[in-house]
Amino acid sequence: MRILLINPPAMEVYGPYKSAARVVAQPQMPLGLCYIGAALEQCGHQVSIIDCDVDKLGISQVVDKVGELYPDLVGVTATTPLYRNACHILSLVKERHKGVITVLGGYHLTALPLEAMAHCAVDYGVYGEGEETIVELVEALERGTGVGEVRGILYRRDGEVVMNPPRPLISDLDEIPFPARHLLRCQRYLWSVPGKGWQPVTAIVTQRGCPYPCVFCSVRTMFPRVRYRRVEHIVNEIEHIVTDLGIDHIQFQDDTLTLKTEKVVGMCEEIKRRKLRFTWEGYTRPDRITKDLLKTMKEVGLVRISFGVESGNQRILDAIKKGATLEQYRRAYEWCDELGLETRCSVMLGHPFETRETVKQTIAFLCSLKVHQAYINIAMPYPGSALLEMARAGYGGLRLLTEDWGEYRRYGNAVMEVNDLTREDLIWLQKWAYLKFYLRPHIVYYNLKRAGLKAAFINVMAFVASLFKPLNLGWPAAHHDWNLG
Repeated sequence: MRILLINPPAMEVYGPYKSAARVVAQPQMPLGLCYIGAALEQCGHQVSIIDCDVDKLGISQVVDKVGELYPDLVGVTATTPLYRNACHILSLVKERHKGVITVLGGYHLTALPLEAMAHCAVDYGVYGEGEETIVELVEALERGTGVGEVRGILYRRDGEVVMNPPRPLISDLDEIPFPARHLLRCQRYLWSVPGKGWQPVTAIVTQRGCPYPCVFCSVRTMFPRVRYRRVEHIVNEIEHIVTDLGIDHIQFQDDTLTLKTEKVVGMCEEIKRRKLRFTWEGYTRPDRITKDLLKTMKEVGLVRISFGVESGNQRILDAIKKGATLEQYRRAYEWCDELGLETRCSVMLGHPFETRETVKQTIAFLCSLKVHQAYINIAMPYPGSALLEMARAGYGGLRLLTEDWGEYRRYGNAVMEVNDLTREDLIWLQKWAYLKFYLRPHIVYYNLKRAGLKAAFINVMAFVASLFKPLNLGWPAAHHDWNLG
């Protein structure tokens, strides 16, 4: 069967910042689609992948591509912010290309399977891990024997949505073939890499799932428990990336890379034994790292590491079940600074119990850390997260404004208010926080040095223009008395 997999346009997620995002955002490789593609190719199917933003295709253009490629089946993946775009693509495919089978998968459908299926003009839904499910679905369609026995899918029968029983999690991740990266234009996934400038990057995972109960996260909806890959299998994939694909910067997409210390140490030892030369980065937690472990990772190419700080107020960290302390974050960033590692962090505004004062504390804490880059988001209660139920219940002063999932983007929009913070306050504070963090002289100097004068100037101008364009940067009329320092 000829199969086309689509990653829908994502720039809308950035809202009023999308013009800047086109310049400065680092494209994320759709690793999930590459895994699906590999599973299908292994069974003899002809697979193509379109990543709309990287391939510079809008919705109408990608639907035109369907006519050029003439697939038998089109599959689209979607997180909650991209669900609307995914459904639009699928609707146009059904309208313009009669006879093409359509499939929707991804986090949003997994979190809200019946609702997502009911509101989308699509033939089949795949919920949960998709590698085994999509292969069985395609085989059943080819045989014409019906799909009633295929676990992990939704479909329509007599106008009603039918949900088959869930599929068990894949027990051995090492049985899944390496992601089909050859189906992407890998050279277009360019990131600014410390010490290298702009370089092609690809992604890898060493495990699936996360044991931590952070209320804003929906990863447990897709991966209810943690499973690990064997060290040898991980390093085999790294060797394939570096040697066969010629890519020498890798992003580890694990939610918490250092969850299992012995796995990471073993991986580093095997990389060293094979004399693989590449740089890499990943995400972790301050309570799952030591200075010695960071040193070991740096010896085999670690150049950048990211932590989800989320808030500068300990009461809020406890309320969102982060399981970490402000002191742990500060210590972790100091270790990274001492070792010469570039660092990133993410924070959110609008948590339960958030107030004007706690926002001030968060931004002050962020600016006090030895961190080079920050992602400042507005908290979003995504389906599948405990935060959505908290917002519905009014926990910690939250007020849920809408369940229109197309509005659930973390930049330039808020779907919750909390205590004395209105939607407009949160949108404004996000802009102010970005300016406060990035326009400090030493951060400006660092980015000039890292990216080069011309590139840094273009990036800064695009970013600042995006802040000033959507809304007047004057204080919201009701809050002229605010003093943020």
